[in-house]
Amino acid sequence: MANTQVDLLLFQVLLPETVADPVVIYDQSAALRFAVVERAGITRLGVEWDQPGTYILLDPHDSEGAFGTYVGKAAPGGVRSRLMSHIKTKDHWTRVVIIQRDTTHGFNSAQVGWLEGRLYDLMQSSEFARLHNGNRPGDETLPLFERNMLEQAVPPIRRLLRLLGYDAAPADDSSAILDGRRSQQPSGKRHYGVALADMITAGALSVGTPLVSTNGAWPARAVVVADGVEFAGITYPNPSTAATVVKLGGAANGWAFWAVEEPSGKVPLATVRARYLAEIMKVAD
Repeated sequence: MANTQVDLLLFQVLLPETVADPVVIYDQSAALRFAVVERAGITRLGVEWDQPGTYILLDPHDSEGAFGTYVGKAAPGGVRSRLMSHIKTKDHWTRVVIIQRDTTHGFNSAQVGWLEGRLYDLMQSSEFARLHNGNRPGDETLPLFERNMLEQAVPPIRRLLRLLGYDAAPADDSSAILDGRRSQQPSGKRHYGVALADMITAGALSVGTPLVSTNGAWPARAVVVADGVEFAGITYPNPSTAATVVKLGGAANGWAFWAVEEPSGKVPLATVRARYLAEIMKVAD
């Protein structure tokens, strides 16, 4: 019998009467509070949103399904005030997702800065997102244990974006072009059929590099080998196959599931791949 276990996440959604008012969403798993707000509804945000947090500006989709995005933060000031200024200074976006901590003390400046950089990485590695940020933001002063805690905020954010129609997932192994030919992707991105072996050959990844799961519900450790990922003594041909085994047959995008542990924290394989592709693009152009 096939495994039917599904990795589900529970949101509490408060829907307003009108589309102009913010949709408020709570995620208890990571103690997060979200607001999904249309551009025209920013003035309807209450003073409770004038607290430190991060936000993701979202553009309309183009004909190929790609979308522009901008990742920002507000600290020590509040998100509401920052978004009011973006109405005047940034004309590309039509919707925003606000992320705040649903706890007594909320996020501090360092946490907001680190999460801003992590969300930049998420969007940079996405198959469909096109970042408006000029440079990667971030705050590297945050202690490692706090980074690991904040990493648990990323899966709910990614799932919420997908629910809204903005898929932030990286390309998985099924979409790789294994013969190495170049193809044109949405928003002008060039996607190469990248395998771990390509990254190893280029020096972007090393054989023997330990990998760790980014999914707190499915903890696991693996290692990069010459021909794939080794988990529990068995070698699998790509990250997604190994991640699916960890999840007992459940669907998994291994590029988002597995991460390299660096001194700065967990770096998903999707981010390592995005950096590698960015270097290729510099050479190709």
